[in-house]
Amino acid sequence: MSANKGFFRNAAVMFIAMFISKGLGAVLKIPLGNILGGEGMGYFTTAYSIFTPVLSFACAGIPTILTRTVAGYTAGGKYGRIRTARRCSLLLALILGVAGAAVIYITAVPFVCYIANSPDSLPGVLLIAPATLFCSVTAVYRGYYEGLSDTLPTALSQVIESFVKALLGVGLSWFVYANGVRFFGSQSAALPYAAAAAILGVTVSEFCGMVFMLCRSRRKSDSYDAYGGKLSGSELFSLCRELFMRSLPISLGAAASNLLSLADMLTVSNCINLSADIFGSYWADNTLLSKISQDCSDVGNFMYGCYAGIIMSVYMLAAAASGIVARCALPRLTYAAECGSGAEHEIKLLIKGTSVISAPITLFMAVLAEPILRLLYPSRLTEAEVSALPLALLSAGGTAAALLGSVCVIFHAYGDFGSPIRITLICGALKLLLNIAFIPVPMLNISGAAISSVLSNAVCLIYAVKSVRKRFGISTGCIRYTLPSLFAAVSGAVGTYLFFRGLEAGAGIPASMLISVILGGIMYALILFICDSEDCAAVIRLLRRRNA
Repeated sequence: MSANKGFFRNAAVMFIAMFISKGLGAVLKIPLGNILGGEGMGYFTTAYSIFTPVLSFACAGIPTILTRTVAGYTAGGKYGRIRTARRCSLLLALILGVAGAAVIYITAVPFVCYIANSPDSLPGVLLIAPATLFCSVTAVYRGYYEGLSDTLPTALSQVIESFVKALLGVGLSWFVYANGVRFFGSQSAALPYAAAAAILGVTVSEFCGMVFMLCRSRRKSDSYDAYGGKLSGSELFSLCRELFMRSLPISLGAAASNLLSLADMLTVSNCINLSADIFGSYWADNTLLSKISQDCSDVGNFMYGCYAGIIMSVYMLAAAASGIVARCALPRLTYAAECGSGAEHEIKLLIKGTSVISAPITLFMAVLAEPILRLLYPSRLTEAEVSALPLALLSAGGTAAALLGSVCVIFHAYGDFGSPIRITLICGALKLLLNIAFIPVPMLNISGAAISSVLSNAVCLIYAVKSVRKRFGISTGCIRYTLPSLFAAVSGAVGTYLFFRGLEAGAGIPASMLISVILGGIMYALILFICDSEDCAAVIRLLRRRNA
């Protein structure tokens, strides 16, 4: 197979796997929101909030370094070292996986009681801990095969995990909740255990992914065990230490990227409960807030579940699209940075491509936030109502978040992995402070969390742009390159909103949304072409250069 055909095969496999995985992920989160509601999703997301940082540290660094190492050894014909690198990586994965699971078990009770302020989340936290070990081992095998330019095992394992996760997660959660009266006396009392049942589906799915990878690795065609000899204990330790030290910055960066969700977990529930206590009269006079207070035993957990479990789930479906541009731009930008020429042109394509894709998606979602939530969560209209404004605010600032991610790609292309970590830490600290300032304001409540996300991303984007200029002497052009697409996206979003309101009464929500988005998209494309025809071709040129 030629290199070009191999690239297209791998790209096609990963794209299809991503499409299926994202779709099945939505199948999990959206029905779960309808089953569990805001309160149950609070328990579900609390378990994830302790799991995700530990998982990121355990699974991000070692597989990435293994991929690069295996690719280099394969090119040089050093097949014995491939076997050794995989062995060391698996040993590190086992150690990190067991340690990560132990950390979750040890900190589970103080975490849910004193940090998350959600004791009923304990069953879910305990059930998700073993997934750290399963994911850690699976990630090493994925890194190994990707280093051999074989993305099929990674894609198949992702599809298997997503399928099992969606099937078991939704099925077990529905079973426990539907039988809540029989098992726990009431459906309300069953919510923590229904959320834990969904978490159990996640853990089982990760176990299935690991079993698939272990079985796949037994095939003779994938093994390099025939090459090389056995290592002594000191040699094995030395190689493990080298792999771990090389992977440590990547692991720390991945763990730091979860600070925003951690800031929400630490502040949303506690600040909402504080607001309800201090501004009790406002909550009692507000129809929606008073209904939530009467129906829920834990108002803070309910609102946190709406934000982290419903709003962020919908928002991330749109935000994921801009990541495709960054992945396509990174290899070309890295090559240009190493050659010392052409980097400014690649940065131009990166920024333009990011804004061309992210601006219309996020702004269209902002103007259609309410009907989107009503359509996706028909059995949870209270949750949809309280989530509409925060989702609109968060989506309105989505382009800033996408551009921040793209600017961090510039640092990575130049081999600077420390600056993105520093920027992420600043963003997390700023979000934490702004959450504390905004969320207790009763008329804002979880809208304050959305506002703080937008502001922290905007501030850190300005800081990141200045850092790129100071560090590398390069202008990112974030303003001049994004203005045409932003203007076109705003115009298209206004048109989409007007089309929807005009069609809603006669055509219904689904048909009105489809028609209005199509018409708004046509408006966006026409205005973008009039403003700057170069923007229309930016993404196409970027993808073509990725394949060159």
